[in-house]
Amino acid sequence: MSELARERVGAGYYDTVTAISRRRKSLIRAVRASGKTPIIAEIKYASPSSGKIRDYEPAVRIAKEMLAGGACGLSIITDPVSFKGGLNILSEVARSVIAPLIMKDIIVSPRQLRAAARLGADTVVLISELFSAGLTDVDITTMMQEARGLGLEVLVEANTPSEFEKVRTLQPDLYGINNRKLSSFQVDLDTTERILAETKPVSAPVVSESGIETVADIKRLKTAGAQAFLVGTCIMKSSNVEQKVRELVNS
Repeated sequence: MSELARERVGAGYYDTVTAISRRRKSLIRAVRASGKTPIIAEIKYASPSSGKIRDYEPAVRIAKEMLAGGACGLSIITDPVSFKGGLNILSEVARSVIAPLIMKDIIVSPRQLRAAARLGADTVVLISELFSAGLTDVDITTMMQEARGLGLEVLVEANTPSEFEKVRTLQPDLYGINNRKLSSFQVDLDTTERILAETKPVSAPVVSESGIETVADIKRLKTAGAQAFLVGTCIMKSSNVEQKVRELVNS
């Protein structure tokens, strides 16, 4: 997936966007201020592991339903190949809602960060494993500095205790634990439990990502120490997006 991202960067996919004027919204603040379970709802129409998730319908409509259900923020996937996302989707949602927005992509270049800022995103996700493997144009410290210089909050995600310890030294705005292995797409909620059991507490919010489908999953991960939850597939598969989000928010 990182190779495809690099190809998109090289082809200028992220350079053609038109800047929009939008006041930034803090995802950290929204997570901390949430009176219920902080759910970051994700818009994606497909994924490598699930294939097609939902027939296309306007992302703005879906976004508004998610927020009506109580989501504290939205994650917009901009990968057009593996997830059927798009930069245009982020732009449309950013123009239409007042809520913290994550631009979710396989970020390997600062050019993607500049696109995120121009399109109205508030937060970007950096995958620690890609930087450790040397699959990015710059190191993670440089990427974080670039993002913050653009006014973006940074969520850095890990999938193992050792990667999480690396992330700790970076002091990101939010910590992400992805329950899905990037190499195999296998999901295991034990990932969040194991990492938080084997590492010291951190001061910023911990977001558990991937494989979360039910209230029971949320309660399990809360017990492990996760403070917010990024949920996409089960919401996008639901015939009633607002109701599904509300169910998770009230867990």
